[in-house]
Amino acid sequence: IARTLEWKYPGSALIIVDGDNYEPKNMERQSFTKIGNKASVKALELTEKFTKTIFIPIAKWVVDDNYNGVTDEDSPKITASDLLANGDIVLAVVDNFAARKILFDAASKLDDVDVFTGGNDDSLFGSVYHYQRRRGVNITDHPVETHPEYQNPPDKNPGEMSCQERAEVDGGTQLLATNMAVAAFILGRIHKTIVNKQNPEESEIYFDLG
Repeated sequence: IARTLEWKYPGSALIIVDGDNYEPKNMERQSFTKIGNKASVKALELTEKFTKTIFIPIAKWVVDDNYNGVTDEDSPKITASDLLANGDIVLAVVDNFAARKILFDAASKLDDVDVFTGGNDDSLFGSVYHYQRRRGVNITDHPVETHPEYQNPPDKNPGEMSCQERAEVDGGTQLLATNMAVAAFILGRIHKTIVNKQNPEESEIYFDLG
């Protein structure tokens, strides 16, 4: 994404939002140059590589507008509606249904927005979803229309967990190869629908690397 912005849309801003820290346990499938908050570390890495793009880190957890839990220096929060704005292209690359739902719901209140999300839920199987709104109308459906897990998420948004609860979350069955394929499919969808301005004929893509 950073490379695409640098050469096709110089002067663009990429806002990276993450309240989580990069830790040694993440090394199997994530690439960071040092330990620390993921948004801050990645923004610094990219700033050193790409000089025509502005990288803005937001070291906060994204929560629902109605969130009334604890917010402190160790666990800063930002609401989805404060984060998203008309015209945004959102990459909701978080492996959590509750967190994705918060972003999809906030996007559904905007007139013009694109939300891309992808998942690696079962080993070599993966999927990508593209939610698009134009002039206040859904071009593709909110995923709740076809996925009941967005109506009642089976998990809890990490931004609403305590530090201890987040530490106990199982990493699941994600694989590096499938994660990379998900990223490639999302980038392909962005190239088709954003760069080439083609209407999305479908909202979802499934694949199996096996």
